[in-house]
Amino acid sequence: MRKSYLIILLCFFIFSLEASVVKFKTGKNIVNDSLQRKTLQELAIEFWRGKNLDSILKRKIANTYLIKAKKLGNNKLIADGYQMFMYQYKAQFEIYLKYSDSIINITEDLKNSHYPATGYIFKGGVLQNMERYHEALKALLKAKEIAEINGFDMQVILVEDKIAELKNILGKDLEAFEIYKKHFSILSQKDEIKKMDQVFIGVVSKLADSYNRIQKYDSAHFYVDTGIKYSLANSSYYRHFYPELLLTSGINNYHRNKYNSSIDSLKKTLGLLNKNTDDIKVRMSYLYLAKSYKQLNNDKKAIYYLKKVDSVTNTSNYRLEIREAFELLKDYYSKMDNNDDLVGLLKRWISYEKVRQQNYSKLDQEIIRKYDFPKLIKEKERLLDEEINNYRFISLRVILFGCLALIIIVMFYMVLSKRKRGKLEEVLDERLDEIKKLEKKQTKSAIQSKLELSKELKQEILQELNKFERSFGYLKNNLTLVDVSKKLNTNSTYLSRVINLEKQKNFANYINDLRIKYCVNEIKTNKKFRQYSIKSIANEVGFNNIQSFAKAFSKNMGVNPAEYIKRINQGSSV
Repeated sequence: MRKSYLIILLCFFIFSLEASVVKFKTGKNIVNDSLQRKTLQELAIEFWRGKNLDSILKRKIANTYLIKAKKLGNNKLIADGYQMFMYQYKAQFEIYLKYSDSIINITEDLKNSHYPATGYIFKGGVLQNMERYHEALKALLKAKEIAEINGFDMQVILVEDKIAELKNILGKDLEAFEIYKKHFSILSQKDEIKKMDQVFIGVVSKLADSYNRIQKYDSAHFYVDTGIKYSLANSSYYRHFYPELLLTSGINNYHRNKYNSSIDSLKKTLGLLNKNTDDIKVRMSYLYLAKSYKQLNNDKKAIYYLKKVDSVTNTSNYRLEIREAFELLKDYYSKMDNNDDLVGLLKRWISYEKVRQQNYSKLDQEIIRKYDFPKLIKEKERLLDEEINNYRFISLRVILFGCLALIIIVMFYMVLSKRKRGKLEEVLDERLDEIKKLEKKQTKSAIQSKLELSKELKQEILQELNKFERSFGYLKNNLTLVDVSKKLNTNSTYLSRVINLEKQKNFANYINDLRIKYCVNEIKTNKKFRQYSIKSIANEVGFNNIQSFAKAFSKNMGVNPAEYIKRINQGSSV
């Protein structure tokens, strides 16, 4: 009897388990009562900010949110629900792409919303990860067009960051660096809370990588630390940016000859990336692990990781950044007289390079035609409008002066017709003198009017200068008066006049003084900054050479930079 009871109980348990599995697969009853009772806002907060939630619970929350949003028939909320599912399929690009298309389709008619531009940004990003660069650029340019129409500046920054990544892929590292640096300057004016959002952390991460690419490793190290600080402070974006920052740190440590630290960071990176071989970060980790082990004379491990790069590379995912792996393998096979492997490697490598050159050349042309060239046209139109306005202003003054001269001549004629000849000549002489004086006065007045500004315009320029100073715009290299005037949306004559009158110095001294003030503050407060070489410090604060930096520093501080740093390190008062 007891045995029969146990058999019945076991059958009931199996039946219940199978029913649960069927319900899970069909999506029925996946949401429990506690989730159903929550509002959409509560569900969103639990999903995005909840810590230590397993994937099953996250899926239940997302499913509950989506069901509620569909019942309301609110397309924006439905799109938010799709985002929750996208988050869970970040490593499964095809599924992620389908959800991004769903977001675009359901929100394409929304006005004054961050959708559908957000959907296009998601689509461009995942297509870029899938190495489908031409399609990615098309989606990103569409997102930029919609974001500009709706006035969503942060979305424009996101899109331009993605386009900068494409420039990196093409090897245009300096062009990409200028984009990241401009965006960091804009976003660094935010308060501490906003600095923890994904846009700011993403820009810091890309700026750190960009400094690595242009071989400014001290600066890269600083921004890596900054990015990690904000990434760790925001658990919502920890997994998204932390692996990327770890990879940048690993590469940076390699270039600063800290090979063991590099290996540690790169292995942590691989642990967080789930070994997705189509992810360039995985292949870059393999490459720099190989290079680090090679520097530590561990050739066995170096070759192991180089072969891993070779094994996961194909025609569609070959990138310029991993070319060095094939160069190192070629040298290794040549050294070992391993002709079979060498021939096979060279065949693969040549085929990869041929496809890369064809695809990248087309991509480069598309970026220039569809992104760079339109930006140049807009800038040209802005400058042309400024010139036209200036021309109209001068033309109006010329017309007024001409009218005044005509009135005076008419007055002379009337006087001449009423007085005798002798007196008329006398009056004429007097009037001619007056005209000459008036002409001189008007000419002088016209010149001064170009230089003198209204109080409102002067105040506007000063406000823009304050913003320029707060955003550290003066740290840019090769800065000219024309560059700054364009950035401040004024002309160089007005700007020079304001600096001369309000700052009591010329433009060059104004910029140099700001740079030295910033430099001194960094030396006093930033230990890492004091460890930079004098050349790196000079470049970091905008000077093109050590000589001009040292001269400006000594002029302001009465001592050269090296001596000043030495005194600070010794605790002397300076």
